[in-house]
Amino acid sequence: MNINSGDLPRTLERESASGALSPIWIILDNEPLLALEAGDLLRDNAKSLGYTERVSLGYSATSDWSGLLDALTSVSLFDDRKLIELRFLSSGPGVKGAKILAEFAKLAPTIDSIATVIYLPSPDYTLLRSAWYKALSANANVINCEAIARSQYPQWIATRLRQQNQSMEAQALDFFAEQTEGNLLAAKQELMKLALLYPQRELTLQEVQNCVMNVSRYSPDDLIESIGLGDVARVARTINGMQAEDEPLPFILMYLTGYLRDTLSLTLDQRAFVRKNMQRSASALARRSSSAKIANMLGRCADLDRLSKGLTVKNRDTAWSELKTLCVFLAHGR
Repeated sequence: MNINSGDLPRTLERESASGALSPIWIILDNEPLLALEAGDLLRDNAKSLGYTERVSLGYSATSDWSGLLDALTSVSLFDDRKLIELRFLSSGPGVKGAKILAEFAKLAPTIDSIATVIYLPSPDYTLLRSAWYKALSANANVINCEAIARSQYPQWIATRLRQQNQSMEAQALDFFAEQTEGNLLAAKQELMKLALLYPQRELTLQEVQNCVMNVSRYSPDDLIESIGLGDVARVARTINGMQAEDEPLPFILMYLTGYLRDTLSLTLDQRAFVRKNMQRSASALARRSSSAKIANMLGRCADLDRLSKGLTVKNRDTAWSELKTLCVFLAHGR
C-alpha cells in the first residue's frame, strides 16, 4: 500500500487498533525531514505495541547481506517482538543483496512478531523497476516522503505553527516561506526557535524578520516550477540562491534545456510526450509561448553553455547573469 507521509499517523492508528504492525515498511527518502519523522513515528508506535527489541542494520552493494535473514529468523531469548531497521549505505544492494532482499520479501510476511522498516534513498527509475524492489513493495506499506511543493509550503508552515500553539500574519508567513524554502530541516529549527521566543501567540512580520535566518535551498526543479508559474521574483531568488550555493551550472543548463525541448514539443503538438516531472510547468509555459520563442531560448542556452565553460560569446554577459535574464524572460509571459 502506498502512503503519503502526511497520512502516516492515521495509518498507524489503524495498525495500533489491530495490535501489531505490518511486517514490512518502506520509507522513500525524497525529503530528509519527512523521512526522519516517519521513521521516528514508526519506532514510537512499535515500542508502544511491544516491539521492545530493536536491530539496526546498514549494508552497501559490496556487503554481506546474509545478516538480514539472520536477524529475521533469530528468536529473542525473552520471546519479545522485534523491530528491524535497514538502511542502504549505497544507491543499490548489488547482485547478492538483491537476491537476499527478494528472499526476505517472501519470508518476512510469515513472521508476525517482527516488523521491518527499510529506508531507501531518493528513488529513481532503475530502483523502482528492479525485481527486488517490486517483491518488497508488493508486501509492504510504502511511505512516500515527497518534497513540499512551493504552493503548499505556507500551509505546511501554518500547520506546524498550530501544533506549537502559534500562528503568523500573512506577510510573516510569506517571509518565513521565502527564507526557508527547500530546507525543511532548517525550517523546523527556525520554528522551534520561534516557539521558545514567542510562545503560544500570533507572530508579527517584524518578529519573524528579527529571528529567522535565510536558510533557503534551491534546485533546478524549483527553477522549472517558478518559470511555469510565471513567478518572476521567485525565479530571481532561485538563481541567486543556486549561485550562492555554487550549484554546477552545466547541470542546471542540462535541466533547463530538457525543459525547453519538452515545451517546444508541446507548442507544436499538445499530445507530445513530456517527462512526468516537467508536465505541469511545460504545459503552462507552452500556453503562453510560441515555438519560435522557445526555439530562440534554446539558442540562448547554447551560448550559456559556452559561457559556463569559460568561452566568450559576443554581446553576452557572465553566465549567471545571462541565465537569470533568460529565465526571467521565460517567466514574464508573452
